[in-house]
Amino acid sequence: MKPKVLLSEDINPEGKKLLDGKAEIIIAPDTSKETALHLVRDVTGIILRANTAIDAEIIANAPRLRVIARTGAGVDNIDILAATEKGIYVCNFPGMINQSVAEHTMTMIMAVSRHVIHMHSAVKSGMWQERFSPFQAEVEGKSLGVIGMGRIGSLVAKKCRNGLGMNILAYDPYVSGSMKDTGIVFTERLEELFQQSDYITIHVPNLPETQGMVSRVLLGMMKESAYLINTSRGQVIDESALIHALENKAIRGAALDVFSQEPLPQNHPLNLLDNVILSPHSAGSTWESNVRIAKAAAQAVLEVIEGRRPGNVYNHI
Repeated sequence: MKPKVLLSEDINPEGKKLLDGKAEIIIAPDTSKETALHLVRDVTGIILRANTAIDAEIIANAPRLRVIARTGAGVDNIDILAATEKGIYVCNFPGMINQSVAEHTMTMIMAVSRHVIHMHSAVKSGMWQERFSPFQAEVEGKSLGVIGMGRIGSLVAKKCRNGLGMNILAYDPYVSGSMKDTGIVFTERLEELFQQSDYITIHVPNLPETQGMVSRVLLGMMKESAYLINTSRGQVIDESALIHALENKAIRGAALDVFSQEPLPQNHPLNLLDNVILSPHSAGSTWESNVRIAKAAAQAVLEVIEGRRPGNVYNHI
C-alpha cells in the first residue's frame, strides 16, 4: 500500500508530479482543524500551506506522520515542540518566495502612491475628473522605512533604492556589520523610523517578541501623509490601533497582505475603509514561486518516504 500524503491545500501540479506513483495524495477539502484531525490519522507526510495549523492535538492523532513540509519560510502554524518530540521532520524553504514577496511589496508601494484602486473605480463610475487628485505622489526621493532586513527586507530595500530612487531607513537589531556598510541608513530606535518614513514596510516573522510590535504609540508617530505596508504576518501589528488610525485619517493609508485573522471576515472593519488596499496573503504566490515551493516540499516528503533524511530540516531531529 502506498504511503499517504496530505495536502492542506492544493499545490502546483509540478509538485504533485514528483509524488505520482509513489504516494497516495489526499487534498483537504477545507483548512479547518476538524478536517485535519480526521485526515491525518494514517498519513506519512503533510505538505502544509499557510491557512491550516498543525498543533499538538493533530500531531498526536497522526501516529504514522514522519514529515511536515511547509510551503514557505514561516513555521508559526506548526507546533514545533510537539513535532520534534514525536521525531517528525519539519521542513521549511526560506528564499523561494523572496522575489515574489519583494515584488508584491513594491507593487503595494506604487499602488498606494498613485491611488491605483481608486483611479480604477473612478473610471468605472465615470468620475474622469479624479485624474487631478492632489493625493497622487511620486516615490523617488521619499523615505522608505524597512523593519527587518532579512532576505526579503533587504531585497525590498535594494530594489526600492536602486530601482525607485527611494531613501532607505532600516531597523533590525540582528543585522551584521557588513550589511550596515551598504549605504542604507540604520536606526537604533524603531521610533525614529516611524517618525521619519514616508512609507513603512514590515518584514519580520511572527514571534513572541514581534507580536504587536507595531503599536498604537508607534502608529501615532507616523506622518499624516505616510503609508504602512505589511506582507509579513498580521500579528505584528496592533490591528485595532491601525484601524483607528485609518478611520481617523491619522495616516494616509495602508496596504495589507496579512491579517490577525485569516481569511479576513467579510464584515471586518478593514473591508469598510477606502484608504487601505488588501490582498489575500498572496504576496509569495506567483506561478514561478508556486512551482519552486511545491517541488521542494514534495521532494522533502519523497525523501522521507524513500527512507532518507530530507533537506531543509527546521527542527532538531
